[in-house]
This record gives sequence, structure tokens and C-alpha cells, in this order.
Amino acid sequence: MDQLQTIICERRTYSHLYHSHTHTYCQFLFPLEGDLDLETEEREVNLKPDQLQYIPPECEHRFRSLGRNECLVLDIPAHLIKTEGRSIVSGMTADLDPFWTSIRYLLTEEAKQQSAHSLNLLVQYIAEKMRSHTYDSIAYIHRNLSKPLSIKELAAIEHYHPAYYSGWFKRQTGKTPQTYIAELRLKKAEQLLADTKGPLTDISQEVGFQNLSSFTRWFVKNMGMTPRAYRNTFYTDK
Repeated sequence: MDQLQTIICERRTYSHLYHSHTHTYCQFLFPLEGDLDLETEEREVNLKPDQLQYIPPECEHRFRSLGRNECLVLDIPAHLIKTEGRSIVSGMTADLDPFWTSIRYLLTEEAKQQSAHSLNLLVQYIAEKMRSHTYDSIAYIHRNLSKPLSIKELAAIEHYHPAYYSGWFKRQTGKTPQTYIAELRLKKAEQLLADTKGPLTDISQEVGFQNLSSFTRWFVKNMGMTPRAYRNTFYTDK
């Protein structure tokens, strides 16, 4: 495979037959008309005009589009999309928020003008956005610690097969989903016990436990003391 040397931004159309390939560069896809079916080893996505797709280097993927379609495609040399000295390796499917809507508009204009300077500036903005990107399933975990959280549910948010999600998650966070969730819940429980005087049953529910006894056993296992004893280190009148 040839190494891409310059940024390419152009409109493309796809056939109804699946085409499979791998490339050494990064790629962003913005459907403008019609849907795009995209598959990798780990995920299947039906990409729509209100979404975007990021494909990292060396990611084998296949794609097709049924019916009339047009897609804005941005090909970027891999070294331009990096974080902390490494390429951003994970794919991303995202809805078009105001930032990405603006980027798509500017890229659509640049597809006509092909200004190398303007494209480089846009790629810099995109790279910065990618460095600060929070994946949807991880944000969902933070918002929903009081609810049961299943791998199947979290994988669906990222358009991943459940069998691959845990490995993908560990590459992003350095932890399994179960460990990540447990640490967040423990941290929140400690904070609530230290900063509030609410009933222990309420605190247990806020961190995902349906009954106080299960919460107490879990807390003792992790902290070496009961929730009440931990609280008493902050509120001596309890």
C-alpha cells in the first residue's frame, strides 16, 4: 500500500456491492445523501447523513451503499492524527453535533477549492477534537451509575459486537468495563458518604445496588470497613 502524502478531500459515491480494503492513512466519512453500510471485524454501522465515521489506519473494512448516494471523504496522512506520540487507533461513529456540522460544511467547501493551507488548518482542529473526544458509551456510564450496565447495552451504543467491546474498552481506558464501572461507583460512594448525611439505602441505590446488604458487602470488600464506619470518620456524631 502506498503512503498517503497529502490531505485529500472529495465527494465519492459507492456501489451496492461490498468493497473491502485497508489503508495506511486515516479517513473520515460524512454521508451527504443515502446511507453507507460499513463493517469492520469489530462493528457494523449503517451510517446516515446526520453522522460521521472515523476509520483509523490499518483497519480492514468493507462498505457499500444501496441506492443513490454521495459521501464527503477526508483522507489524512496518519502522522497528522496523533495523541501523545501515538496514532489514534480506534474507530469512531458519532452524530453531527454543532462542531462536526461546521467541519462538514467547511470540508464541503474545501472539496471545491482544494486549498492545502485551509485543509491543514481544518485537520488541526479535527485532531484536537479527537484528542478530547469522549466515547458515547463511556459518557453513558458516567451518567448512569445508578442503573444496571450490561456489556450488550454499552456495545450497542458504540455499534460494536459485544464480544469485541471489552477489548476495545480496555484499549481506550486501560481497564475492563467491569473494573472501570466498579471504580467509579466506589469513588462516588466514598464522596456521598463523606459529603452527605442521606440514608445509606439512598446512597446504595445511587451507585447501582438494589439493597443495602449487597452494597455493604461490596463496600467492605473494597474498603475494609462498612459504609457507616467510613462515614463516621467524617461525622463523629453518626
